Amino acid sequence: MSMVRKFKSAKVQLTLVGEQHPKGVAHLFNNVREEVNEDQLAKLTQAIESLTGEKCSGANVIITDHVAIS
Repeated sequence: MSMVRKFKSAKVQLTLVGEQHPKGVAHLFNNVREEVNEDQLAKLTQAIESLTGEKCSGANVIITDHVAIS
């Protein structure tokens, strides 16, 4: 039996905290490149903070692979 992994998708989940969301609220952004780097993540975070007026307290990069078993 062999398994072949192939990239399927990537997402970024940002947790934003502000007056309306003191405990934080998660926002999911789809269609992220597989090789997203720290600089790109920082720029996304800054842009979202600027648009929402809230602060980012954390980020998760979620990568999904398709595994074919033969």
